[in-house]
Amino acid sequence: MVNNRQSQVGDDKISSFTLKADLSELKILAEKIENFGQQNEIPEKNIFEVNLVLDELFTNLVSYGCFSDSHSFDIELILKDGVMFIEINDDGKPFNPLDIPEPEIQCDCDERRIGGLGIHFMRKMMDSIEYELGNGKNILKLTKIIQ
Repeated sequence: MVNNRQSQVGDDKISSFTLKADLSELKILAEKIENFGQQNEIPEKNIFEVNLVLDELFTNLVSYGCFSDSHSFDIELILKDGVMFIEINDDGKPFNPLDIPEPEIQCDCDERRIGGLGIHFMRKMMDSIEYELGNGKNILKLTKIIQ
């Protein structure tokens, strides 16, 4: 982990941190999400969903988009007016998860191709998803309405 900031701007709660492109950072990612949820009294169901989505996303990005441990992920969590905004910036290979087709989940388990469920979870558990490529970085913005 490179840096860590927690702040509050008006009523907005903000946590920012950087992770190395290493799967061992998954534990830190989960701790950051859990701590943010506890500090801001976010329901466990919402934190579970955010954690599941970011775990899957981070694993895929590290496994397929970063070819050395020199890559990093800047992550910002913002809670504003009952909505959690998540922004992930990484300098790995350009990858737009919105371009990936929905996986076939209606078939028998024996017939289903491996993979694709992380993006499926993201689409189903997040309220909005935006992607852009800017300044050589992937920028993924997720929104989760807290209930």
